[in-house]
Amino acid sequence: MKTFPLWHERDLSNSANERFILPTSAILLDEMLEAMTKILKELHVNEERIRKNLEFTRGQIFAEFVLEALIKKGVPRFEAYRDIQRVAFAALESEIDFRDAVKDDDAISSHLTGDEIDNIFVPENHLGASDQIIKNVHGIVKKSCVKFS
Repeated sequence: MKTFPLWHERDLSNSANERFILPTSAILLDEMLEAMTKILKELHVNEERIRKNLEFTRGQIFAEFVLEALIKKGVPRFEAYRDIQRVAFAALESEIDFRDAVKDDDAISSHLTGDEIDNIFVPENHLGASDQIIKNVHGIVKKSCVKFS
């Protein structure tokens, strides 16, 4: 009991937090906020390059959405997956767009109309709430940039 310090006494057991960890954390946080502010101020979104990247797969990137649409139509997952995989490999071999291969496939087009297939291959249809999320984040970041600049 004699070794316990009284409420007003101190030892060095907790001093590392005060002398090293807390100041270093504050300095690192400041550096991170400064770097983030610079990156966000200079950020440029190249929409044309995004579109080219999406087109690079010739529509294969939408295979999951075709699968979802088939499942919603009552096609068993394994059967839908097998059909999509078969069509995807055939499209790659033939060097044709996946959308055209899907439309030409009897097994898939018997469940999905041409319009449904076309809608699956529109990138903007798969953004969900991301537009609103981006606007919210933009507002927060803009306030932060003003505060820290």
